[in-house]
Amino acid sequence: MRALAALVLVLAALPALADTPVVFADRLHAKFHHARCLECHQFNTRERDGRTFTSHRSRYLCAACHRADLIGLPPDTDWRAPLNMDYTGFSPAATCYLVKARMGNDPTGQKLAQHLLHSGRIRWSLDSGMTPGGPQPTVPGGYAEWKRDVEAWVADGMRCE
Repeated sequence: MRALAALVLVLAALPALADTPVVFADRLHAKFHHARCLECHQFNTRERDGRTFTSHRSRYLCAACHRADLIGLPPDTDWRAPLNMDYTGFSPAATCYLVKARMGNDPTGQKLAQHLLHSGRIRWSLDSGMTPGGPQPTVPGGYAEWKRDVEAWVADGMRCE
């Protein structure tokens, strides 16, 4: 009898759960600010002491160490994020708005979802984390959780609030 009562309560709560908005801050902000993501997103940013300015002998010989056979990225993958994509220290809303703005006119979020779900760089941060210095911790939850959260966020209108 108790099990039936518990089941009734859970089923009654399902419509309310379905109406709960998917917000960037709740599902994606912490992942965007994980070290594996920031490593590429601040690489060329002098103000953030990006790795290109602090830990590498030469900023121009990247391919000598960051080889596809070593780190697992396809050879044509530019693993450094564009200069205008460093969101280090941004609030959840500011990170969300920057990410959306940099994708241009994308009202449905399909371009953004395509990038977030299929970019070799992002898959590296979720699945591998291999660097010339050895493996590094990947973004928690892996690809399955990332995919679930990105798809839910895009389907719910890419809310930044």
